[in-house]
Amino acid sequence: MSSFILSPAFKKGLSFSTFALILIFFFGLINIEHTALGISEPLFPITEEIKVIIDIIFWIIVILLILELVVAYIEIKNPRKFVRKYWLEITLLVLMPVFVGFKAMKISLKLVKQIKISKTGFKIFQKFKKSKKQ
Repeated sequence: MSSFILSPAFKKGLSFSTFALILIFFFGLINIEHTALGISEPLFPITEEIKVIIDIIFWIIVILLILELVVAYIEIKNPRKFVRKYWLEITLLVLMPVFVGFKAMKISLKLVKQIKISKTGFKIFQKFKKSKKQ
C-alpha cells in the first residue's frame, strides 16, 4: 500500500486533482464575489446550491492538501526536513479553515473573502510552479 502511495503516478494524480479543484473553486469564488472584485455581473447565475458546492469543493481541497502533505511526510520521514521543506504548505493549510471560521462568524466578511481569493490564487501559482518542475 505504501509503495502505491509513494508512486509517481499516485502523486501526480493527487496533485492534478487538487489543482483542478482549486481552479474550479477559484473560478466559483470569483463568480460569487464578483462585486468585491469590481465585476458588475456574475459569469453564471449564483444559487444557494452553487454556494454549497463551492464550500464542499473547498473542504475536498483541504482533505487533498492534507493527503499530499501526509504522502510527502511518509516519503521524507524526518520531521525537521519535512517542516523546512513544506512550511508554506503547512501554514496555508492551517490558515484555510481559520478563514472559513471567520466567514461563519461574519467578522469582516469582505476582507476574509478577498484574502481567501488571493490565497487560493497563490496556491494555484504554487501548484503550477510545482507541476512545471515535474
